[in-house]
Amino acid sequence: MHHSAMYLPVSHPAAWRPGQFSGDTSWLHSFTDRQVEQMRNAVALWRSQGLTFDAIHSPQDQLSSLVPLMQTAKAELATRGFLLLRGLPVAEFSDKEAATLYWAIGMLLGRGTTQNAAGEFLCPVTDRGVKFGYTQATNAQNARGYQSRADLNFHCDPTDVVALLCIRKAMSGGLSAIVSSETIFNIIAEEAPQHLPVLLRGFPYDRKNENFPEEEPVTPRIPVFVRHDDRVSCRYARSYINGAAEKLAQPLTAQEVAALDYFEAVSRRSDVVLHMAFEPGDIQLLNNYTTLHGRTSYEDHPEPERRRFLYRLWLMLDGQPWEGEGDPLRHAFARFGNLGLSLAEWRSRRTGKQAAE
Repeated sequence: MHHSAMYLPVSHPAAWRPGQFSGDTSWLHSFTDRQVEQMRNAVALWRSQGLTFDAIHSPQDQLSSLVPLMQTAKAELATRGFLLLRGLPVAEFSDKEAATLYWAIGMLLGRGTTQNAAGEFLCPVTDRGVKFGYTQATNAQNARGYQSRADLNFHCDPTDVVALLCIRKAMSGGLSAIVSSETIFNIIAEEAPQHLPVLLRGFPYDRKNENFPEEEPVTPRIPVFVRHDDRVSCRYARSYINGAAEKLAQPLTAQEVAALDYFEAVSRRSDVVLHMAFEPGDIQLLNNYTTLHGRTSYEDHPEPERRRFLYRLWLMLDGQPWEGEGDPLRHAFARFGNLGLSLAEWRSRRTGKQAAE
């Protein structure tokens, strides 16, 4: 692609604005009665067999009516870049049973991976008392935003698809917020193209001390934007960029800070952000290359059993789901230490570790 063409706006379907959906709920899919009945039967079967999520095989056998829905989901993730599935009957199940069902539904779309040093596949998104922010102090503590109730800047998770299942919602706040990274690219290309060379070059990312000792504490440089003809991929997480600059003792230049600040400002414009309030039983699915997500801060119920609780799932799709995603961009900053492993890889690693001991 010619150098100047790199800076032209894209017209891919994922370059949306929230106004397009004022009367359009095509992104919202409610589970049918048949699908819910199959869910109940599947959970009852797994309960009778004493199965946990990691022992589920061939979920398409128990959840056959969901197979076409997940094919639709994959198509929508490749185009619009987001959707919401509504109506998983979480109130009828224990949290672990709901998580097992959620994992099985995810298996119809892709492969779940580990999300942290503890090797969690179904990561609880709830307030653990962590003080998260975008300052040097919080970076030094290797804080993870999903363990706090703080407002979260827009970012993408380092996987193909990120899914969130709402078990319980907050007393107030905690709105999900999403934005098209292709729309951010288009706005910057039109208003401030001088920032694009910096964003196309990218930044190293902090590994938050979850890397193995023999691995580097920061990643190689990861582009914020990668152009593929009339589509743009994005990888962005500001706290990780700030953390890497501090670990490398290489402060961001004024030009780099200006580019990141402009990106942040555009991402928070009211005509760019789409908010959605999660209800218990909602599953949000996002294409991590074209859709950034954030969250408003929240206040929780005083009773522990009523506090906001979601399960996060990282999914890698088979093959190369969207043309042009290379490994550096695809695995981004989550293929190190115990992160980014499939269930088979995690089991193999654990077996090898036990044998060594």
